[in-house]
Amino acid sequence: MDANRGIELEQRIVLVDLLSSLFLTLPDEALLESLLTLEWGESDSAGSNEIAAYIEERRDADREELLLELGRDRARLMRGANNEGMRSAYESLYSATAANESIGSLNRFYADAGFALAEGVHDTVDQIGVEMAFCSVLMKRESEALRQGDEAKADEWREVRMCFMAQHLGRWVHNYVADMRTFALTGFYRGVALLIDEAF
Repeated sequence: MDANRGIELEQRIVLVDLLSSLFLTLPDEALLESLLTLEWGESDSAGSNEIAAYIEERRDADREELLLELGRDRARLMRGANNEGMRSAYESLYSATAANESIGSLNRFYADAGFALAEGVHDTVDQIGVEMAFCSVLMKRESEALRQGDEAKADEWREVRMCFMAQHLGRWVHNYVADMRTFALTGFYRGVALLIDEAF
């Protein structure tokens, strides 16, 4: 097994799981606590540095105010609750393909890989967090195959992920991220946009 491949994959899984969760759940006290207690050193990651600068700048802010600030920015960026033209974080809004075709293709992709939305997810299959979660599942399967010494199976899972990126997430995520960087009001979500570019 290629040890570097396994290590890099595990690191990407952690990042993609974090990013997915930021799109599927609202900012809460637990997120805020983890952001405020992490030791943010200088990083090679522009996204991490942007988030660290935001946290340092807002460290002494009232927590309720900070949660409201993050929640408002999230609603603007992910739900399209704005007047500036920022589209919501859904493939069907960034794709030239008709929404029903995109969603049908995604449903087939998910079913073929044995993926189903968790009961707590109340979003459509083309939401960015759902698509990221699917990529994470594929990476976890690839990683597990590597741990078991089955490089052929690991390569199959990587190929499924590459096809998914080529047909779905990879076709629109960077356009969404460009919009996100333009319209974000907080350094936190500008940093998240940069992290998405780093991850995908």
